[in-house]
Amino acid sequence: MDLRQVEYFLAVVEHGGIRRASAALHVAQPSLSQGIRALEKELGTALFHRVGRRMVLAPAGTAFVRPARQLRRDASTAHAAVASALGLAGGRLDIVSEPALSVDPTARLIGRFRVEHPRVTVRLIGPMRESSLTGLVREGTCELGFGYLPQPTFGLQMRVVAGHQLFLVLPPRTPGAGEPAPLAGLDGLGMIVVPRGAAQRDFIDPLLDAAGAHTRLDVQIAHREAILPMVLAGVGATILPGPRAEEAARRGAVIRPLSPPITREVALFHRPGELSSAAQAFAALAAGH
Repeated sequence: MDLRQVEYFLAVVEHGGIRRASAALHVAQPSLSQGIRALEKELGTALFHRVGRRMVLAPAGTAFVRPARQLRRDASTAHAAVASALGLAGGRLDIVSEPALSVDPTARLIGRFRVEHPRVTVRLIGPMRESSLTGLVREGTCELGFGYLPQPTFGLQMRVVAGHQLFLVLPPRTPGAGEPAPLAGLDGLGMIVVPRGAAQRDFIDPLLDAAGAHTRLDVQIAHREAILPMVLAGVGATILPGPRAEEAARRGAVIRPLSPPITREVALFHRPGELSSAAQAFAALAAGH
């Protein structure tokens, strides 16, 4: 059985269709479809029902998901064993990171790692959903993961490697730049927020409630990259972690540290057991961060 075809099958399942799977794997859609048809031919059954442009799991496909993930985990384990045998003279390190952490600490640590170990290839991916971050590590798709706490860490080992202070980010020319912003003082403030269920909102909302701050929801938006442009356009305020708040300040926004100071911890996750040499070296860099 061709492992690449198994990866194609799982990508369609996990990303919800051929188009998204193709983008995630950087594979042309016809090649991905052809690989899945070849896998179905080898297994002697259809894994998906084609409903218009949608791919819906057939009963055989549902039954194949668990063994397919086991095949991927076994391949990941074998890859790690070969990488360990190579030491740091080659191999690949797969990392998943929340997009908000892609600059700090992820990019900075990858930069330092590549300077010290230039022959190890690093693949960095972002989860389709926040909830899938630890899942990608747990199932062996990635050896290491970066994410804000809290996370569903069952079956994983983790260590806190950084902390990001939270800042109130306001439109340009708003008075009070640099002054502490008491949580209670946010009562009635118009905010740009992510939907309920997103980790950052679930972290912040109870703190605001405890302070008696009932903010006004001006805009709710799922696309985080659009939050800062809206703040800069004067639509409303938001709360961002330090690295993103610093970027906002460079682009003209006014930032104020929350009072009392609030920090979100950043953790590095991995599965129990021996890590590859590359992952061990990267984890050591992160621990010294």
